[in-house]
Amino acid sequence: MLISGTAYDQMKGKLNLPIDFTGEQQVKNISEPVRTYNVRMEGVKRGWSLRTRRLRRFPPVAAAAAIVLALGGAAAWWLLPADPATAPASIAVLPFDNLGRDDATGRLADGITEDIITDLAQYRDFAVIARNSTEVYAGKAVDVRQVGKDLNVRYVLEGSVQRAGDHIRVTAQLIDAQTGTHLWSERWDRPAADVFALQTEIVQQAANRLGAASGVIMEAEHQAAQRRRPENLSAYETYLLARDKLVTPTKERIDEAITLFQRSLEQDPTLSRAWTGLAFAYEQSTYYEADFATAHPLALEAARRAVEADPMDANAHAALGEQLGIGGDYGGAEAELETALRLNPGDANNLVLYASWLSTFGDPERGAALADQAIRLNPDYPVVMTGSFFFSYFMAGRYEDALRIIDKQPVESRTKNSWAIRAASYAALGEREKAEAATREALQHHPELTAEGYANGAGGNETERQKVADALRDAGFPLCATPEQLEAVENAFRIPECVTTSAP
Repeated sequence: MLISGTAYDQMKGKLNLPIDFTGEQQVKNISEPVRTYNVRMEGVKRGWSLRTRRLRRFPPVAAAAAIVLALGGAAAWWLLPADPATAPASIAVLPFDNLGRDDATGRLADGITEDIITDLAQYRDFAVIARNSTEVYAGKAVDVRQVGKDLNVRYVLEGSVQRAGDHIRVTAQLIDAQTGTHLWSERWDRPAADVFALQTEIVQQAANRLGAASGVIMEAEHQAAQRRRPENLSAYETYLLARDKLVTPTKERIDEAITLFQRSLEQDPTLSRAWTGLAFAYEQSTYYEADFATAHPLALEAARRAVEADPMDANAHAALGEQLGIGGDYGGAEAELETALRLNPGDANNLVLYASWLSTFGDPERGAALADQAIRLNPDYPVVMTGSFFFSYFMAGRYEDALRIIDKQPVESRTKNSWAIRAASYAALGEREKAEAATREALQHHPELTAEGYANGAGGNETERQKVADALRDAGFPLCATPEQLEAVENAFRIPECVTTSAP
C-alpha cells in the first residue's frame, strides 16, 4: 500500500509498520509531485456501493439498487496503485483529438478532457491521473498498452471532437491498457448552438457511465475479481464479491454478503466502501425476516464507520443519510444526503437516493427535479431504481410521469408499490375507469392491500400518508387495515371511518 508523505507524518510513531520511501509520484488534482511511502502489509483498498429505495416502511423496488461506495484510508487512496493485478483501478484520460483542427473545436476538446478528469475524480472507486501527466500525448498517435505502462494505469479513455456545419460529433472509448480490449464506446451527435450545454451533457453522461457502481469500470473490476482464486483475494476483491450478492438479493445471498463484508473488513478495517456495503446488507436483511431492532443499529454503526474511514466519500454520507432517515432522524438524514450531493453532484445513484427522500423532507418538487436529472445522466437506469422515480413523481403531483416509469417496468418486476401507485396515479388524474381496472389488477397480485394499510408504509410523514390514502380511496381500494397489520406500527395513520368501525 502506498501512502503520502503527509499521511506518513501523521502515522509516524502511532503504528509499528515497516514503511519504505518510494520516491515522489504524481497525484490527481495536485500539480506538484508528493513524497510517497510503501507499507508492507497484506490487503488493498477499493470499493463500490449499493442503494436502497426509501424507508423501512416502504420496501425497495427489488430490495436494493447499486449506489457507489468508496474505500477510505489515508492519502493512499489518491495515489497510483502498486500492483495492477489487485490494486484499485486507475484511469488516464488522454487529450481528446481535435479532428477539425480549428481553434473553437480545439477549445471544446480541451474542455471536455479537463471536465471528464474532474468529474471522474469525484468517484472514489479509482485513481484518476492528473491532466499534466497526460498532456504529453496530445495530438500524437499512441499505443494504449504503452500508455498503461508509462502511467501505471489499468484503463485509458480516449476520444475525439469533430465539427460539421452546425453539428458536433464527440466520440469516446474506454480501453483496457493491459490487453488492449475495447470495453466501452459512445458517440454523441448534437447541434452546436450551445457549446457549453453540450460539453456539460457529454461530460456528465460519460463520467456517470464509467464511474457509477453499475458502470463499465466497476463491472470490469468485478469480473476480474471473480476470476481470482479465493485464497488470493484482497480486502477490496472480497468486498466486490460481497457487493455482487446484494445486487440480486435473497435471504441466503444477504447472509453471505454480510459474512464477506466482515471478512473484507478484517483484512482492512479502513475500507470505507465495505463499511457502507455492510450497512446496506444489514438494512436489506430486514426485508428477509431479520429483526429490525437488531439489524438497524448495526447498519447505522456501519454507516458511521464508513464516514469516519473516508469523510470525503459521497456515498458513505449517502448511506449514513439513509440509515438516519430510516431511524426517523430526518434532519440528520437530509444533512448527510446534502453532503453527498455536494461531494459528487454528478452521481446518478446519489441523486436517486436523495430524490426518494425529499417528499419526506417536505420538498417533493425538488425530489422530482433530482429524479429528472438522474434519468438524464443514466437514461438506461436499472429496474431497481424505478421505485424511487415513480414515488418521487407521484408525491410531486406528476402522475403522468409516475405512470410512464411504472409502465416501463416488466410486469414480472412490479412490486406491491408499483401496483398501488399505478392505481393511485390514475385516480389522481381523474381517470376513474383506468383507476378501477388498475385496482383490480393490484388486488389480484396483493389481495391484502388496503388504503389505510398501504398508507402506513408509504411514507415518513403525515402529508405523504394522507396523499396516498386519498388516492387509493378514490381508486376503489378497501379502506381499513386489519388490527394485525397495524399492530407493529408506531403512531399508526388512521382513516376516520376505520377508527369508527374498529371502535368497541
